[in-house]
Amino acid sequence: MNLHHLKYFLTIVEEGSLSAASKKLLVGQPALSTQLKSFEAWLGVDLFKRVGKRLHITSYGEFVLKYAREIKNLEEELLVNLQHADDMGKKELVLGAQESVPKTIIADTISKIKKIRPIRLKVFEGTGEELFTSLTQGRIDFFVGNFKPLNQGKEMYYHLLAKEKVSVWASKKFQSLKKGFPQSMDGKPFILPGLQNPIRHDFEKVMMQQGISFEVSIEAQDTALQKELAARGEGLLLMGEDSMQGWVSSGRLIKIGDLPEIHEQYWLGIVKRTIDNDYIKSIMQSF
Repeated sequence: MNLHHLKYFLTIVEEGSLSAASKKLLVGQPALSTQLKSFEAWLGVDLFKRVGKRLHITSYGEFVLKYAREIKNLEEELLVNLQHADDMGKKELVLGAQESVPKTIIADTISKIKKIRPIRLKVFEGTGEELFTSLTQGRIDFFVGNFKPLNQGKEMYYHLLAKEKVSVWASKKFQSLKKGFPQSMDGKPFILPGLQNPIRHDFEKVMMQQGISFEVSIEAQDTALQKELAARGEGLLLMGEDSMQGWVSSGRLIKIGDLPEIHEQYWLGIVKRTIDNDYIKSIMQSF
């Protein structure tokens, strides 16, 4: 059996006909038909039933299709992993970092990975959805984010990197809100992350339960931008304690009050691959 037999078979199934598959593969229809018959003869089963000019996949075909798709995924995984092959004796891995994760968490993760294995690390930032798609498609090796995505047919492994208590922060112009907190927040402007961020969901739930209304003044994903806007007095900010030390010590932001019901969690995640990457495996086991 040749790999192109599987490729041709899979394309015929996906395109729905020999003619459509022929156009996509840039292979003549007679040649494609001959290759299909050769594949069926090698397997000893019929993969399709011919009804007039149409092909209908058989139960044997459905069975072979599962393997064809797995082999295609494995081939794609091989090609992606080859891009990270050893270069001058140094391994390269790619870390996808969600843009809403504090830079201190990302930097701490990078430092720990570098201590575990002597590798060259590339870092790409983006939205959670963008990075998770890249992870499942094999374009990045690790995912650092503030949520655990659904598996979506892929086996996922996670490690909890950090868990922070969330508080409300603001410039000194909102200092009076410390008194009577949290009811003092009623009707006040907030700088919040997008709806896909778990902390936004938890905050809205807590405010609703306590009967406190609020205004979404600015919606932004980047935490550095959120802090800068809050320091300029544009609104109140939700953030973990550890992320705010520099801003508080500089006097640009102050704590208005704690929200004990809300915690921010940060995760390091990978997708289990058909053939495990020893570097990735050892790093995850060391966290």
